[in-house]
Order: sequence, then C-alpha cells, then structure tokens
Amino acid sequence: MQYQLLGVYPEQRFAPGIHAVDSSTACLYFGVMASTWLLENPPAGHMLDACAVARLLDAGDGRAPALEMLDFVNHVLPVEYISLVEYVDGVPSQVEGHSTGRHENITAECFSLYKSRFRQADELTRLAMRMVGETSMHAPVTALLYDVTDIPDQGWRDQIFVGRKLTGRLSFLYAPLPRTLFAINLYRDQHDGRFEEADVQRLLGLAPILKRAHRNALFAHLASPDARLRGLEIERALQRTAPLLSPRERAVCARIACGIGADGIAADLCIAASTVATLRKRAYAKLAIHGRQQLLRFIH
Repeated sequence: MQYQLLGVYPEQRFAPGIHAVDSSTACLYFGVMASTWLLENPPAGHMLDACAVARLLDAGDGRAPALEMLDFVNHVLPVEYISLVEYVDGVPSQVEGHSTGRHENITAECFSLYKSRFRQADELTRLAMRMVGETSMHAPVTALLYDVTDIPDQGWRDQIFVGRKLTGRLSFLYAPLPRTLFAINLYRDQHDGRFEEADVQRLLGLAPILKRAHRNALFAHLASPDARLRGLEIERALQRTAPLLSPRERAVCARIACGIGADGIAADLCIAASTVATLRKRAYAKLAIHGRQQLLRFIH
C-alpha cells in the first residue's frame, strides 16, 4: 500500500510495507496543515473481525450501505458519525448519513450548513474538483484528515465542529465506478476523542475495503429488480409533476434518485456518459435544483 502523507504526523513510524511519499497536494490555509494519503491495498498484518467483514460484504443487500460501513468501522475503532457524499460536477450531495445511536444523527443538518456556507474552504472540495471525470475505478483512494484545530474556516470550525463537539474528520475520496466520485466522511466526537496517530493508521487500512464494499453495493443496486421498479415509479411521478422534462431527462433523474451513478445510467440507457451529464444538467436547470438531495426532495 502507498500512503501519501502531509503535516500532522511528520515523524510517524509506519507499519511494515507502508511508506510516506512526496506530495504536491498540500492543503495549507492560514498556516494550518491537513494530512493527505493515497491508499491502494489493505496493508498486511491488519486483523479484522470476520463477522464485521461478512456484514460489510452483504451491504449491497440493504438500502443503507453506509450504515454497514459505520458498523464495520466501529468493530475496529469508535467513530460516531458517517456521511456518504457523492460529487456531481464537483458539487457534493449527501447520499446517506448515520450515527452509531449514542447521539442524535446530526449529519443531514450539518451537511446542509456545510454545503451552503463552508464547502469552498474544504480541501476535499478542491480534490474532488480536480478528480471528477478523471478518476477511474482502479485509482487509489485519497484520504484527508482534519483535526478540529486544522479547520481553516473559523465559522466552519465553530458552528459545526465546536458547536457539535466534533474532534475531527477522516475522509476517503474514491471512484467506486468509472466517472463517479464519492467520499466517506468519518467523524469523531468528544466521547471518542481525537484521531490519534495509531487510530489513523488502522483506519487508513480499511479504506480500500470500504471502497470495494461500496462498489459491490452499487452494482447490486443497479441489478436489483426493486431498483428498476422504483425507477419506473419515479419516472411516472415525474411525468405528472415535471411535464417539462423530456422522456430521457426523466429516465436519467429516476436513476439518479435510485442511487445509480453516471456510468451505470449510461449502460442502462445505452447512451454515452457525457450524454447522461448533459441530460442531468438540463433536467436540473428545468427543475431549478442542484444535486441529488434536492432532486429527492422534489420527488417526495
């Protein structure tokens, strides 16, 4: 496995087979440094709970794979929240958000505030803008760590992290399918403590496994008869509620609402992925929306 490391742990001793490499993606704002890694394969020697792995591999059977991811992660280390985010044209939309149940699930509320006010200050947004449309499903996972003290925007730090007693965020940015881009954001709170050096090493080893599990869940969802029936129901609903949409635009919107990525939609409709992007852009303009979450609210 290759780790790309910056900043927080300059004297970190890596596990055998893990090496720091030079980076050209430094995240430096107002003297604050975040940490970035590239992750290709799980490191040798990581012991994982067999039952947790089995549940993760079965994540595609359910409607909330991120919840299975959170459960899997908590078999290794305590993490309170997970936010699964998809980037469309560089703009993030939360697909799922969960807590362990110890505290209220604040992910939707915090993400809405983050997206409207603070996402431009986030290095993850900049990474996504560079990667979208260019990353293949075989590219390594990019990981980014923010400690609460690293948050470059005071409003973001005070209103979300300090206000909600969060101590840090570890993010995994990856392409589970061609021309799709997702981020898994793991948050710790004061009950869990900060992401310490040893904690980060263990969690980085999980990133490639989480990516593969999510990819399997997306494939399973694409092939599911329930997903196809759901897509047809949404298309019929849009025909009534959004008559300005063309049949192709309705078909694309229905599949987006079902969680299918651009490449899967292209294969399903026998069109190019670039055509999917064009149809999505036209449909969103007609509906006056931006992103999947607003599309879901429009539909429901």
